[in-house]
Amino acid sequence: MTPDLSEAREREVATLDAEILEAIGRGWDDPLREDEFDRLARDVFAHQFRFNPVYRQFCLLQGASAPADVEDWRAIPQVPTGAFKVGRWATFPPEADRAEFRTSGTAGSDRGVHYFDTLGLYNAATVASARRYLVPDRERIRCLFLSPEPRRAADSSLVHMFAVFREAIGAPGTAFLLTGERGASGADPLAAALERAMEDGQPVLLAGAALAFQHALFGTGGQAWSLPAGSRAMVTGGFKGLRASADPARLAGAIEEKLGIAREFQAAEYGMTELSTQYYDAGLRRALEFEDPARGFAVPPWARVRIVEPGEAGEVPRGEVGAIVHYDLANRGSAVAVQTSDLGAATGPHSFELRGREPGAEARGCSLAADLWLGGA
Repeated sequence: MTPDLSEAREREVATLDAEILEAIGRGWDDPLREDEFDRLARDVFAHQFRFNPVYRQFCLLQGASAPADVEDWRAIPQVPTGAFKVGRWATFPPEADRAEFRTSGTAGSDRGVHYFDTLGLYNAATVASARRYLVPDRERIRCLFLSPEPRRAADSSLVHMFAVFREAIGAPGTAFLLTGERGASGADPLAAALERAMEDGQPVLLAGAALAFQHALFGTGGQAWSLPAGSRAMVTGGFKGLRASADPARLAGAIEEKLGIAREFQAAEYGMTELSTQYYDAGLRRALEFEDPARGFAVPPWARVRIVEPGEAGEVPRGEVGAIVHYDLANRGSAVAVQTSDLGAATGPHSFELRGREPGAEARGCSLAADLWLGGA
């Protein structure tokens, strides 16, 4: 990239990031209007078209020869998640890399890579959604993460998200529990942390992938805890891994039975390495007596979700199943429009539910990563 082009990119980045951060900061109280989202999404697209030659070539093949050809955010060419395994989906040169997150995979398999020149947008989006859907009733809570520490999984977007939680909403006693070690007493780190929370009378947020929860809870035999009032759980990822699978209803029952966290206080989270924004179901928020109209996963104001015919651009009617396409303003440095192999159905103007994966789609996700972490523990 020539000096002049690099300076132009940096000017655009400064302007776009300021606008996106302002949109995230407005949140749900003053959400982006449709025309504001449309203008900003197309500005991000124009930036990506201009400064990512791989994406520009992709757009040309899709019939978009210039940003002006895209007159509506819905028409932005969508990058399939599989494309993150090939080429470099970034608007900045490698020397500007500040972080890279990799998709789950086994040894020797291709893994998608999401590059970042800043984590400012990612972190802002993470904190805004977590505050609304996990802790709307309090500033901080003791967080217990069923994952390795960040230094042991530096390329995991899930572990980074938990690290952001630790700084933004974590209270004293917050800990990463998949350490691969046992305490001085020989106690399992999770059991020790739960006992400590009960002794202190401090509510906790227990967060992890579905298979990590299954491994932790069904590996304790008949042991159970009654966590302090106000405790809650966040479960993410699918329910299939390399060696194990988890039944969602059975797992929810186990969390209630073994931890004393009622089902309505168990929040589901949906995200992926290729995105910078996460989605939460609003059940926990409503259980805490906060209003929220979303049924299923709520879409934040700085994002949009469309449910389309697989392989087609047209949307399916509300309630019908189709492929999920994400439009994420916080993905300024990579791809604002991402086509997934996940299937879903719209449940409202800004909410959706998952309905599985397209036939033949590869296994992936946080529970796959948890399966690998646990297998190596």
